[in-house]
Amino acid sequence: MKKLLILGGSGFIGSSIVDYGINKKLIKNRINKIYILSRSIRFSQNKKKHISITYISKNMLDVIKLPQVDYIIYCLKNRNIQTSNSYFNQFLELIKKFKKKPKILFTSSGAVYGKNTNKKKDLESKKTNNNSINNFVGYKNKYAKEKVFLEEKFKDLARKNYKVSIARCYTFIGKNIIHYNYAISDLINAANNKTKIRLNSQIDVFRSYMHSDDLSNWLITILKNSNTKCPIYNVGSDKVINLKSLTKKIGIMANKKISIKIKKSKKFDYYAPSIAKAYKKLNLKISINLNDALNSIIKVK
Repeated sequence: MKKLLILGGSGFIGSSIVDYGINKKLIKNRINKIYILSRSIRFSQNKKKHISITYISKNMLDVIKLPQVDYIIYCLKNRNIQTSNSYFNQFLELIKKFKKKPKILFTSSGAVYGKNTNKKKDLESKKTNNNSINNFVGYKNKYAKEKVFLEEKFKDLARKNYKVSIARCYTFIGKNIIHYNYAISDLINAANNKTKIRLNSQIDVFRSYMHSDDLSNWLITILKNSNTKCPIYNVGSDKVINLKSLTKKIGIMANKKISIKIKKSKKFDYYAPSIAKAYKKLNLKISINLNDALNSIIKVK
């Protein structure tokens, strides 16, 4: 059996993989032990006989030794590139102490492609550099630049004969999404509470949503197929929906009234991946559609 370490594992990705493991779905990948390293543990410290989970509540810079594992998922993030560089350098020094090189997956983001201007799904072949993301402002700009920076670090790690892969992650849905500050989270929380379901937007927003179980399956599969060529895959659903249609769908499911206000504008926000490469190279597919995902979260009154 194999051991998995998730660095920065208290976010949506980490909690999704833990749930995936608790539901016995990691066993098929011969993984029976998960280590979670995070400064704050935000989800249940649940242990089952078929999966062992150990939580390490530390800042990456305070870690002296990492557990010996077969797989590592690197989810650490920081909007400050200097701090991200310090985290990565610490990580590099720690894995040098491993008796056997682990396979490594870096969770990047579709934000590295920059702002979409043509409503076409992003391809992995699209160039990623700071020039392509300058149309982002504030948080998105810093976030995307950090991911571009770290992608280069992991590509360099692969050139040092480590088996590495990069997953450019998009938008997701699952039971833990309600704890995060996303548009879909607000809509679902409104549907499940007494508040009216409202959508107020300056522009038309388009998204696609992959269920957390599919996310976990895809990430583990990509991780297992890591190699010294550092393959890159988009991770997300290719079924696009705008927030107006999503709001109506959630209102119908929850049997609640909705309010939609979108200013008329030629501007739009389109964020969705092409996942043809993952289909072709790894035979990965979407097994849970948006309707089923929403039905599993929305409490019908």
